[in-house]
Amino acid sequence: MGWAILAGEGLLPLAVAEGMRAEGINPVVLCTGENAAQFAEMGFTVGREHLGQLGAIRRFLQDHQVDQMVIAGRFGKEFLLAGAVDQEIMGLLAKLTRRNDDALQLAVVNYFEEHGIRVETQTRFLRALIPDRGILAGPALSPAETADVKLGYRLAKEIGRLDIGQSVVVKQGMVLAIEAVEGTDQTIRRGGQYGGPGTVVIKVAKPQQDFRFDMPTVGLNTLEALIATKARVLGIEAGATFLLDREKLLAKAEEHGITVVALDEVAIKDI
Repeated sequence: MGWAILAGEGLLPLAVAEGMRAEGINPVVLCTGENAAQFAEMGFTVGREHLGQLGAIRRFLQDHQVDQMVIAGRFGKEFLLAGAVDQEIMGLLAKLTRRNDDALQLAVVNYFEEHGIRVETQTRFLRALIPDRGILAGPALSPAETADVKLGYRLAKEIGRLDIGQSVVVKQGMVLAIEAVEGTDQTIRRGGQYGGPGTVVIKVAKPQQDFRFDMPTVGLNTLEALIATKARVLGIEAGATFLLDREKLLAKAEEHGITVVALDEVAIKDI
C-alpha cells in the first residue's frame, strides 16, 4: 500500500511532495487544480479530476493502492454552486446540517477514512515552513499599528470560530474587509480599495482548526497583493501558518517596508 497527495490550487501541495520525498516517500498525486504539469515535471505519477467527482477521486486512489494521503492546497467550494458534483458528494451534502468549510472538509476526510484511506496532517511534512513568534521582516510597529494588529488578531480568530474566513484587513481601528469565499489575496485587495496605503492584514488559524486540511498559508502571491495595495503589516499566526518561499518573501517584504510578524496569544499580550 502507499501514499497519495490530493492536490488543490497553489504551491503548498508541491511543498508537501518535497517534504514527503525527504522522508523517502514517493506518493501518487491527484490534482484538482492547475499544477499537474509541475508534479509531472518532478517525476510523480499524476492524475487529474474535478473536485466534485468524489467517487472518481476515491477510485483513482484505490486503483493505486493508496491507504494514506495528505490533502493540501486550496479547495474552494465554488464547485458546489456550479452543480458539477457526483452522487457521492450529493450523499455527503444530504447528511450535513451546515455547509460551511469545516463541515464540508471534515465530511470529505471522514469519507476517505471510511473507505480505508487515512488522512495525515499537513504539518508532518512541512514543519520547516511554520514560523515561531516575532517580527520576521520589516520595521518595528508604531503604536497605532500595534493596536490594529491586536484588533485584527481578535477579529480574525472570531470569524475563524464562526467558520467564515481566516483573514481581516484593518486600519486605524476600522475593519475594511473580512475574508469569505474569495480567499485571502482578494480580501487584501478589497480592503486596500477602501483603506489606501498603510493597512494591516491579519491571517490566523481557526480556533477549531483541523490540521488535516486548510492550514493557513502565505506565499508570494499574498505578498504581491500587499505590495499592490501598499499595505504596511502582515500578521500571521506563529506555529500555525505555512510560510512558502520564506527567504524570497521576507526579503521582498523588507524591500517594500512591509512588516511581517508571527503572532500568538503570548505575542499579542507583549507587543
